[in-house]
Amino acid sequence: MIDLVFKNWTAQKSPSGKFFRKILEKGALVLNLNKNLEISVNIVGAMKIKELNKKYRNKNQPTDVLSFPLGDGSGDVFICLSIAKKQAKSENISIEKKLARLSVHGFLHLQGYDHETSKQDAEEMLKFENQILSILNF
Repeated sequence: MIDLVFKNWTAQKSPSGKFFRKILEKGALVLNLNKNLEISVNIVGAMKIKELNKKYRNKNQPTDVLSFPLGDGSGDVFICLSIAKKQAKSENISIEKKLARLSVHGFLHLQGYDHETSKQDAEEMLKFENQILSILNF
């Protein structure tokens, strides 16, 4: 159902593609997506995500996750590992739990959900995020 390309572009250790595939497949199941999706998950550093954020969102700062939809629910997700680690530490959660949340967040953006459009859209996106993570025990 999900054709996943996973790449860790950093020198830091991260979970494998299998970890991310499980999360994305559960997300597709919760959303009742009965179609093939082509998704790439890229683990990057702060410099790369800052560059992408500036180029595509005109925001000259690093961020935790960026999604680039390619249509039909497919697309590219970029997660900044160093920011995820800092957030996990400050939230007192495991890096796996943080990466799971960021992956689901990015995946939902690929499916057309957007927390920045309205309060109602933000609530709906958060509802699905929490539902998917709960099923995954995160």
